[in-house]
Amino acid sequence: MSAVRPSVVLVGAAFVATLAGHFTLERIGLSIPVLNDVRVLLFTAVVLSFLLEQHHGGETARWHDKKAARALYPILLLLAYQMLSASWSPRGAIINDVLSDLVSMSVLLIVYANLAVWDRDRVIKITFALLYIAGWLYFLYAASGRGHTASGRWAAFGGGPNVFVRVMVLGIFAAAYFYFRYNGKLVWLIGVPPFLVGALASGSRGGLAALGIATVVALPSLWPTIRSMRFVKAVTALAILLGVLWSIIGAMVTDLLNNRLVATTLQNRYTSDRDVLYEKGVEVFTERPVLGSGVHGFYAITNLGPGERYVHNLPLAVAAEGGAVGLILLLFAFWSLRTEYARVPVRQRSLESRAAVYAGIFVLGASLFSGDYYDARLMWILWLLAAIHPTGAAGDKVSDRACNKTGTEGFSGSRGMVG
Repeated sequence: MSAVRPSVVLVGAAFVATLAGHFTLERIGLSIPVLNDVRVLLFTAVVLSFLLEQHHGGETARWHDKKAARALYPILLLLAYQMLSASWSPRGAIINDVLSDLVSMSVLLIVYANLAVWDRDRVIKITFALLYIAGWLYFLYAASGRGHTASGRWAAFGGGPNVFVRVMVLGIFAAAYFYFRYNGKLVWLIGVPPFLVGALASGSRGGLAALGIATVVALPSLWPTIRSMRFVKAVTALAILLGVLWSIIGAMVTDLLNNRLVATTLQNRYTSDRDVLYEKGVEVFTERPVLGSGVHGFYAITNLGPGERYVHNLPLAVAAEGGAVGLILLLFAFWSLRTEYARVPVRQRSLESRAAVYAGIFVLGASLFSGDYYDARLMWILWLLAAIHPTGAAGDKVSDRACNKTGTEGFSGSRGMVG
């Protein structure tokens, strides 16, 4: 009898719960106490589904090796410390929302860590498939004219442009993953031009900068493909598709970019107050350098208004609200993930783990310019999936497949991996 594997339904439920973010029923005109935060229902469904499937999976779904926890525990330690910091948050700090975010992230990470131990590469593959589908849904929704901000920036399903750009770019990474996964079949690249146009139309300067950062980091792994004829075919196909798409909506996107990047950013030097937020974040940190101000303390102390509740920079936010202790725990979590990922020999690292690393680097880059703690959840999830090496039958299957692919070009090649 073949081993039971995590189902698409379970991984899909975890993905939907992750993608939902801060979605509340108030966005659709409803207000129900407790249940108003849809995460209550979604997370309950995810946990129950996981427990049922794990029970059905038997030994194949159990933690065979306690060493797998080495990647998870440092992240949970950071989140636990942030929750504890609520005890010294100043008066006026709205800690309930932040605590619910941190608890939600902890639940997601525990579920994904167990799924990774069960069958890591299958979970990553399904997750990238769902990111690809989500990219199309978000793009089509925004391209239809709905969800735009007052300035014309593209967004979708109640999220802002900075959320939209993350979905678009992660859709690009998903397309690249399937392109390499299925031996360079060009059909998988069809989504790249619309997702790239969507990313540009979001007007998110931080998101585009993060895309540039992740691309530069991934270039060494892509170099074997860039030197091959496969690259020429792929670029030609993408150029044709992009040209067709640009002829339809290019003028609108160009006007938006000229207004957002040229007139607003370069000429008027508009930074969305990021310079003010970063300066205030440093001030809060220097005033409370050891333990920080406590979660949501930045907002309570600076009182910059309801639109500026957080620093929009993950490391600086952790430093301001968690002090040097929080910053050390953040760096320790990064180091632990990097160490666990590097434990797997280069030639045994699967395409799935490499793709997850690069996608996580993009989310980290985006978290340097926008978002709160919860907006970094996909970074932690992707890096956790990449760092945990599955044990038992699933682990043996992954190692065998990786060893058989050492000559493959692109993300799955043996050159240029992170670290």
